[in-house]
Amino acid sequence: MDLHYVIFWYMIAHISAYKNHRYTIATCGEDDRKQFTCKHYEGVNKLAMKGFFKMKYTSPAQPSRTTITTESTVEIDPYLKFEEDINVALFGNASIEGRLEEKTRLGLNKNATAQYIHFPCGKLFRAELVYNVSGVHLPMSEYLHRGYCKLNETKDYMQTAVNAFAIILNGDLVDIERLSSEYVLRSARTISMMKLPKEKLTAMWNVVKGRRKTIDISYETLQRYRPLFKYISGKEIARLNLSDPKILSFIGTHAELDRHQVGVIASKYISINKQWSEPRYLNIMNNILCGIPMTFMRQLPVNTFLQLSHQVFYHIHACDPLQRRFYLAFMSGTQVLGKSYSWSASDVAQLGLLMAEVTGPDLSSINPKSMAGITSKVMLTMSPHNLQYLSEAQLKYLGQKPLNILARKLKKYQDQMQIYDNRGAKFISTTLFPLVYLILINFV
Repeated sequence: MDLHYVIFWYMIAHISAYKNHRYTIATCGEDDRKQFTCKHYEGVNKLAMKGFFKMKYTSPAQPSRTTITTESTVEIDPYLKFEEDINVALFGNASIEGRLEEKTRLGLNKNATAQYIHFPCGKLFRAELVYNVSGVHLPMSEYLHRGYCKLNETKDYMQTAVNAFAIILNGDLVDIERLSSEYVLRSARTISMMKLPKEKLTAMWNVVKGRRKTIDISYETLQRYRPLFKYISGKEIARLNLSDPKILSFIGTHAELDRHQVGVIASKYISINKQWSEPRYLNIMNNILCGIPMTFMRQLPVNTFLQLSHQVFYHIHACDPLQRRFYLAFMSGTQVLGKSYSWSASDVAQLGLLMAEVTGPDLSSINPKSMAGITSKVMLTMSPHNLQYLSEAQLKYLGQKPLNILARKLKKYQDQMQIYDNRGAKFISTTLFPLVYLILINFV
């Protein structure tokens, strides 16, 4: 009985080996002796559409009792050939060494980069609840792969904001440019409060602009981007549509632009608008006036300054003290506003930030009722040395908020002067007196 089982399994093994596509059985030889050899395995092609492997093999020759025609093959190690075929089936025609070198190469293409992109989330490995609400956590930097981070915007706004904070803080410029423009516009004020490198804050503009040209950016987009607008270079701002009065007014009323930025913008605007010196355009430019050379402003007629609106000199934050004194000299001319004793409350309000350059004696000669034109914003820029010249009659007409600012500035100024006086007296008592004593002894 056992012999029957052995013969049966021996036949099954031969039949299964004959049906195997990798090793087909064939007879060869000229002396009618059956020698079983394995046919050569040629290759494996992966069908991209059907999703399965199709074996390509050489069909066995027709059996013959006399001669059998076979293909001549090179003898190789079957195990090495099997390993090579497996690599081809898994990784394509290239060898596995080549595929590994391609994956570890620095210059990855977009498809390879997409395989490494992940969504940092602070809720990973955390599932606690606080008042039946899931907690908010900052993603750990150990699980953040720089250069391959992407923000997952969910309905959990707090956790999304913390995840974005981690990407902006610990990621690189590629991660920041992968943020959505809508999210950057919504979070512009929060991002401006973060202490970030300037190149990261500048990269936010590339996110908002996207593939659009700078001249195609709308006024609404700039208004939402206002907290981060100061980090854009002057050359990039000059590429905006300066012909739009809304955009020009937006740039002119931005309080945090420096003189270099407004200088580049003013140069570009003068080149595209030959009528820039008219009062209707000067009233829109506001802070951009600080970028216009004073040689150009001296050529303007005097009546042009009379037609300037009241808010123009409230926005000249980029002007240096020399430019402010220049504009104050024009505005205090006999044909414009005149001397300080003839200013009314509306004249004082029109001067705006130019009041910071008014000297102490001129400030004390202003009509007490005209002091009502000084606002708290102007009071913050005025020097406490000049504010000491104000009389009690003038202080009665100041508003409550400007008066509080005045009292705080004078108190701080007097404390500083007292410290300097004490240091001077101490220096005289400890240094000068012994020095004079030694000199007198030498003469005696």
